[in-house]
Amino acid sequence: MSQRSHSLLLLSPPPSPVTSALLSAAYRPALTATFSALKRLLSTTELLVVLPCPTLHGHLQAPRSEIYTEAQKLLGGVYSLIYVVCANLGVDVETETPGSVDSRILLLDHGFSQQYSTDYESGFDPSVAGPIIDLPTLAFTRRKWDIIFSVDGEEGQALLARYTDLANRNSPPLSGRVEIVSGGVSLVQKQPALNQPDQLSASVPHHVVIVGGTFDHLHAGHKLLLTATALLLQPHPSASLPGRRLIVGITGDALLKNKKYAQYLSGWKQRQEYVVDFLLSILSFTRSSSEEAISTQSFDEPVVNGHAIHTKIVACSLTIECVEIQDPFGPTITDESVTALVVSAETRSGGKAVNDKRLEKGWKALEVFEVDVLDAQDVEESSSNAEDFSSKISSTEIRRRLAEAALISSL
Repeated sequence: MSQRSHSLLLLSPPPSPVTSALLSAAYRPALTATFSALKRLLSTTELLVVLPCPTLHGHLQAPRSEIYTEAQKLLGGVYSLIYVVCANLGVDVETETPGSVDSRILLLDHGFSQQYSTDYESGFDPSVAGPIIDLPTLAFTRRKWDIIFSVDGEEGQALLARYTDLANRNSPPLSGRVEIVSGGVSLVQKQPALNQPDQLSASVPHHVVIVGGTFDHLHAGHKLLLTATALLLQPHPSASLPGRRLIVGITGDALLKNKKYAQYLSGWKQRQEYVVDFLLSILSFTRSSSEEAISTQSFDEPVVNGHAIHTKIVACSLTIECVEIQDPFGPTITDESVTALVVSAETRSGGKAVNDKRLEKGWKALEVFEVDVLDAQDVEESSSNAEDFSSKISSTEIRRRLAEAALISSL
């Protein structure tokens, strides 16, 4: 495994409305410049892409279902664009090789008219968790960046100045070199109103949410699915309330024997580690050491659904529960406390089947949320680029390429 470096990309606010064409106009130049620079490094890079979202401000204590649709659409659009740019540049997004890039997206509750107290640090809230945080939290719990990419232009430079000012109140001061990249054209036709919930069914907050999948060779589709699930977890107004739970059902190895190129499937433990690593990077923002901030409990004896590993982010009382699933339902029909399920368009029918089972048991149906299918056709007119993109967000295609590479190397 190659050395891993960490970089930060501070983008400008998204265009309005959020469409593929407008996202491309706004972000493609910055993404192209950033990935071109990272491609030349002698390490693999974990890149945290930060999206300021002024429309979120003032809405974060309301039920998260009220912001879910717009937020996941934005996340999906930017992930699609990132992978199209990487396909065009030939940037490796699959393996830990020099020049490869592993991107994660974080939403920022930040408007350029917001003011931050000079003594903000004394009131720092350690219970804040992503994937939506404010600028001081990002600054005070900063990771060690090798490169900080900032977008050229008034808004981009204003964001960089505020971030560095807050971060430099820490000791030691912010390190890492700053690179300015070209900004795009961001058109805001009007400040959009967030989608309001159906009047007939009032939104409720969710403190136990669940998602399921194989999560083999973690790609953009997986990242969107996991981020969208985390997005639904309602922030607690008080640290004394019961902890929040993000349950990830990960298909057990025994169920995957007949998958194509099964010999290149990662084992359950490795897939679980990748899921937790990704989620911690967008959820955990603490000033404690990793040993103090994170506690892990492994259930080696079979639990209701099989093997399980719980990873708790102590400060915000949030537990990532990775469970080995051995059937199509997993904890959705064994844990009554779950209230929300996230699915993709391809697994929509699974949500209905889950709720049929729950209703049979006399339990409340889960509120089912859907993520968009990532599609390069929305971003690129070229069919070849679309095909390149599709192969990068398919675990089967990734395994096929690994099989071909192994065959070639053996010749």
